[in-house]
Amino acid sequence: MDFYKNYAVKYGRPVADAVSDRYGEADSLIRSGNAIIDHMLMHRSIRRFTAEPVAEGDMKTAIAAAQSAATSSNLQSWSVIKISDPTHKQEVNRLCGNQGQIEEAPLMLVWLADQSRNYAIGQAYDTPLEAFDYFETMMLGIVDTCIAAQNAALAFEALGYGTCFIGAVRNNAETLSSLLKLPDRCVPVTGLVVGRPHPRHDTDIKPRLSQDVVVHDEVYRVADAEEISAYDRIMSRFQNKQGMSPHGWSGAVASRLGTKAALHGRDRYMEFLRAARMGSR
Repeated sequence: MDFYKNYAVKYGRPVADAVSDRYGEADSLIRSGNAIIDHMLMHRSIRRFTAEPVAEGDMKTAIAAAQSAATSSNLQSWSVIKISDPTHKQEVNRLCGNQGQIEEAPLMLVWLADQSRNYAIGQAYDTPLEAFDYFETMMLGIVDTCIAAQNAALAFEALGYGTCFIGAVRNNAETLSSLLKLPDRCVPVTGLVVGRPHPRHDTDIKPRLSQDVVVHDEVYRVADAEEISAYDRIMSRFQNKQGMSPHGWSGAVASRLGTKAALHGRDRYMEFLRAARMGSR
């Protein structure tokens, strides 16, 4: 059964009401009733899974969706490693902080900004390869990778799977790269775990900031304190509903970005990128 269609069954409400869960209130200007838009509005991260494997055809379909995403200059500067062997996944999970969703999910994908292919092509054409000396080329690959990964996540969800992105693949990027035997100029950007949502998963739609805070007319406008406080109150209600400590949002932001330790090793990621980009790691 399509996971997202279960929203109406679980809550006894139309799918369009996901908007009020996303923003804490209804918004009549947000158009629903379109299958694709409703599907995106219904997204939530899933962290509990059944043991049912991801079908090979579903995997190929999601990758086809990823490859249908926009890519700068058609350079296609990304690759992905699929990990389903339990022992291998356990090794990867250890480097990602031993997360329950990685352990439970039958499939983990590690998305890579991959300029190694293009570098080899440049070598074959005997070009100077000057662009590889600049961060822009690696950044291009990172952007391509993220767009492709999001397309894949939407495709998996449309096929009835749950997903959760894993930023912790950057915690120990150098060690993970060695484990996955990545070549130079190929780096892990994000992970994605995929599986059928466990029947007892309890993840609801997480509220987001008001559009008034993130959308700016013509020029940037700094959000005022009350706008942030309003979102803190919405998040506190959501956290309370989820059985979490109702601490709001802004405090969590300050904690997550306040210290180097909170990066869990990702403070070394730029150094890793420099070494990987120059082929000297």
